[in-house]
Amino acid sequence: MKNAIDKLIKIDFQNFDFLLKDYFIFSISIFDHILNEEEYINAYLVSYADTRNNIEKKILFNKIKRKFVFIYKILFKLSKGNVIAIIDERPRKIESFKNYMYLINNILKEKKLCILTYPSLGCVTTTGYDLTHQFLIQKNKILLKRKIERIVKKIGLNIIKY
Repeated sequence: MKNAIDKLIKIDFQNFDFLLKDYFIFSISIFDHILNEEEYINAYLVSYADTRNNIEKKILFNKIKRKFVFIYKILFKLSKGNVIAIIDERPRKIESFKNYMYLINNILKEKKLCILTYPSLGCVTTTGYDLTHQFLIQKNKILLKRKIERIVKKIGLNIIKY
């Protein structure tokens, strides 16, 4: 287990071609594609930082946040609470659902970016500076992948495949 976590810490999630052999890799996002620089700059809401003192943006952000929280709650339940967060390259076992939700709420506001691993599910998520989160699911976990895809579609987010 420690060896697998050490490998995850060292993975460059921006250059993941070598992972495609073993993992389904996709992003869950409010966007339907990866934004180019111009789209990113001109987007109405890309991240929590965009909400500043704009009440309409805060309301929209909270609506989107609830969708991501829904997905992360399902992952916690499916993993029976077996979650490891990698923050600042240090793995930390999640001790409780309350601790997990505190972390999820913070990562959605970019207060601490992290990698979440769900060892029993064969699933890894990475957070980013926007409302797009990367998911890696081991190829032998096709049912989990399909379940997440159905949930994402149902709640109105998008899957961006690589």
